[in-house]
Amino acid sequence: MRFERIVAALDGSPHSQRVLDAAITQARQASGGLTLVHALPGDSQAPLMFADMAGSAAQMRSEQREQARERGKAILAHARELVVREGLECRTLLLEGDPARAICRHAEEHHVDLIVIGSRGLGTVKELMLGSVSHKVAQLAAMPVLIIK
Repeated sequence: MRFERIVAALDGSPHSQRVLDAAITQARQASGGLTLVHALPGDSQAPLMFADMAGSAAQMRSEQREQARERGKAILAHARELVVREGLECRTLLLEGDPARAICRHAEEHHVDLIVIGSRGLGTVKELMLGSVSHKVAQLAAMPVLIIK
């Protein structure tokens, strides 16, 4: 089976490098297109770390959101450099909303052939509370999902 349109979901964890390596391998084998995505949780999912009693919660949430967006851009830029060094072209995209749903929605809208995602992300505590993004993607996706351990 040839996977010509591949999405690699990256979260910036150390495990993401293995996801990227697998996606590069798949793209090279099929001479296909590679899209690197990073999903930012929606506002209702983003934890509020600090807020004072005077109501600066909205400002803090906005600042945290911007920091997360900048971090996501940095993750994608670094991954893009690695892909280009391998002689491949790729697109990068910041997604917003529930990560699993955002990844699957993008994949369906762009007729992706394969989603590559890590089995572990940024933390087991978060995973226990919210459920594994890779597990949700595997359940929701209409196309094959390669989960990298």
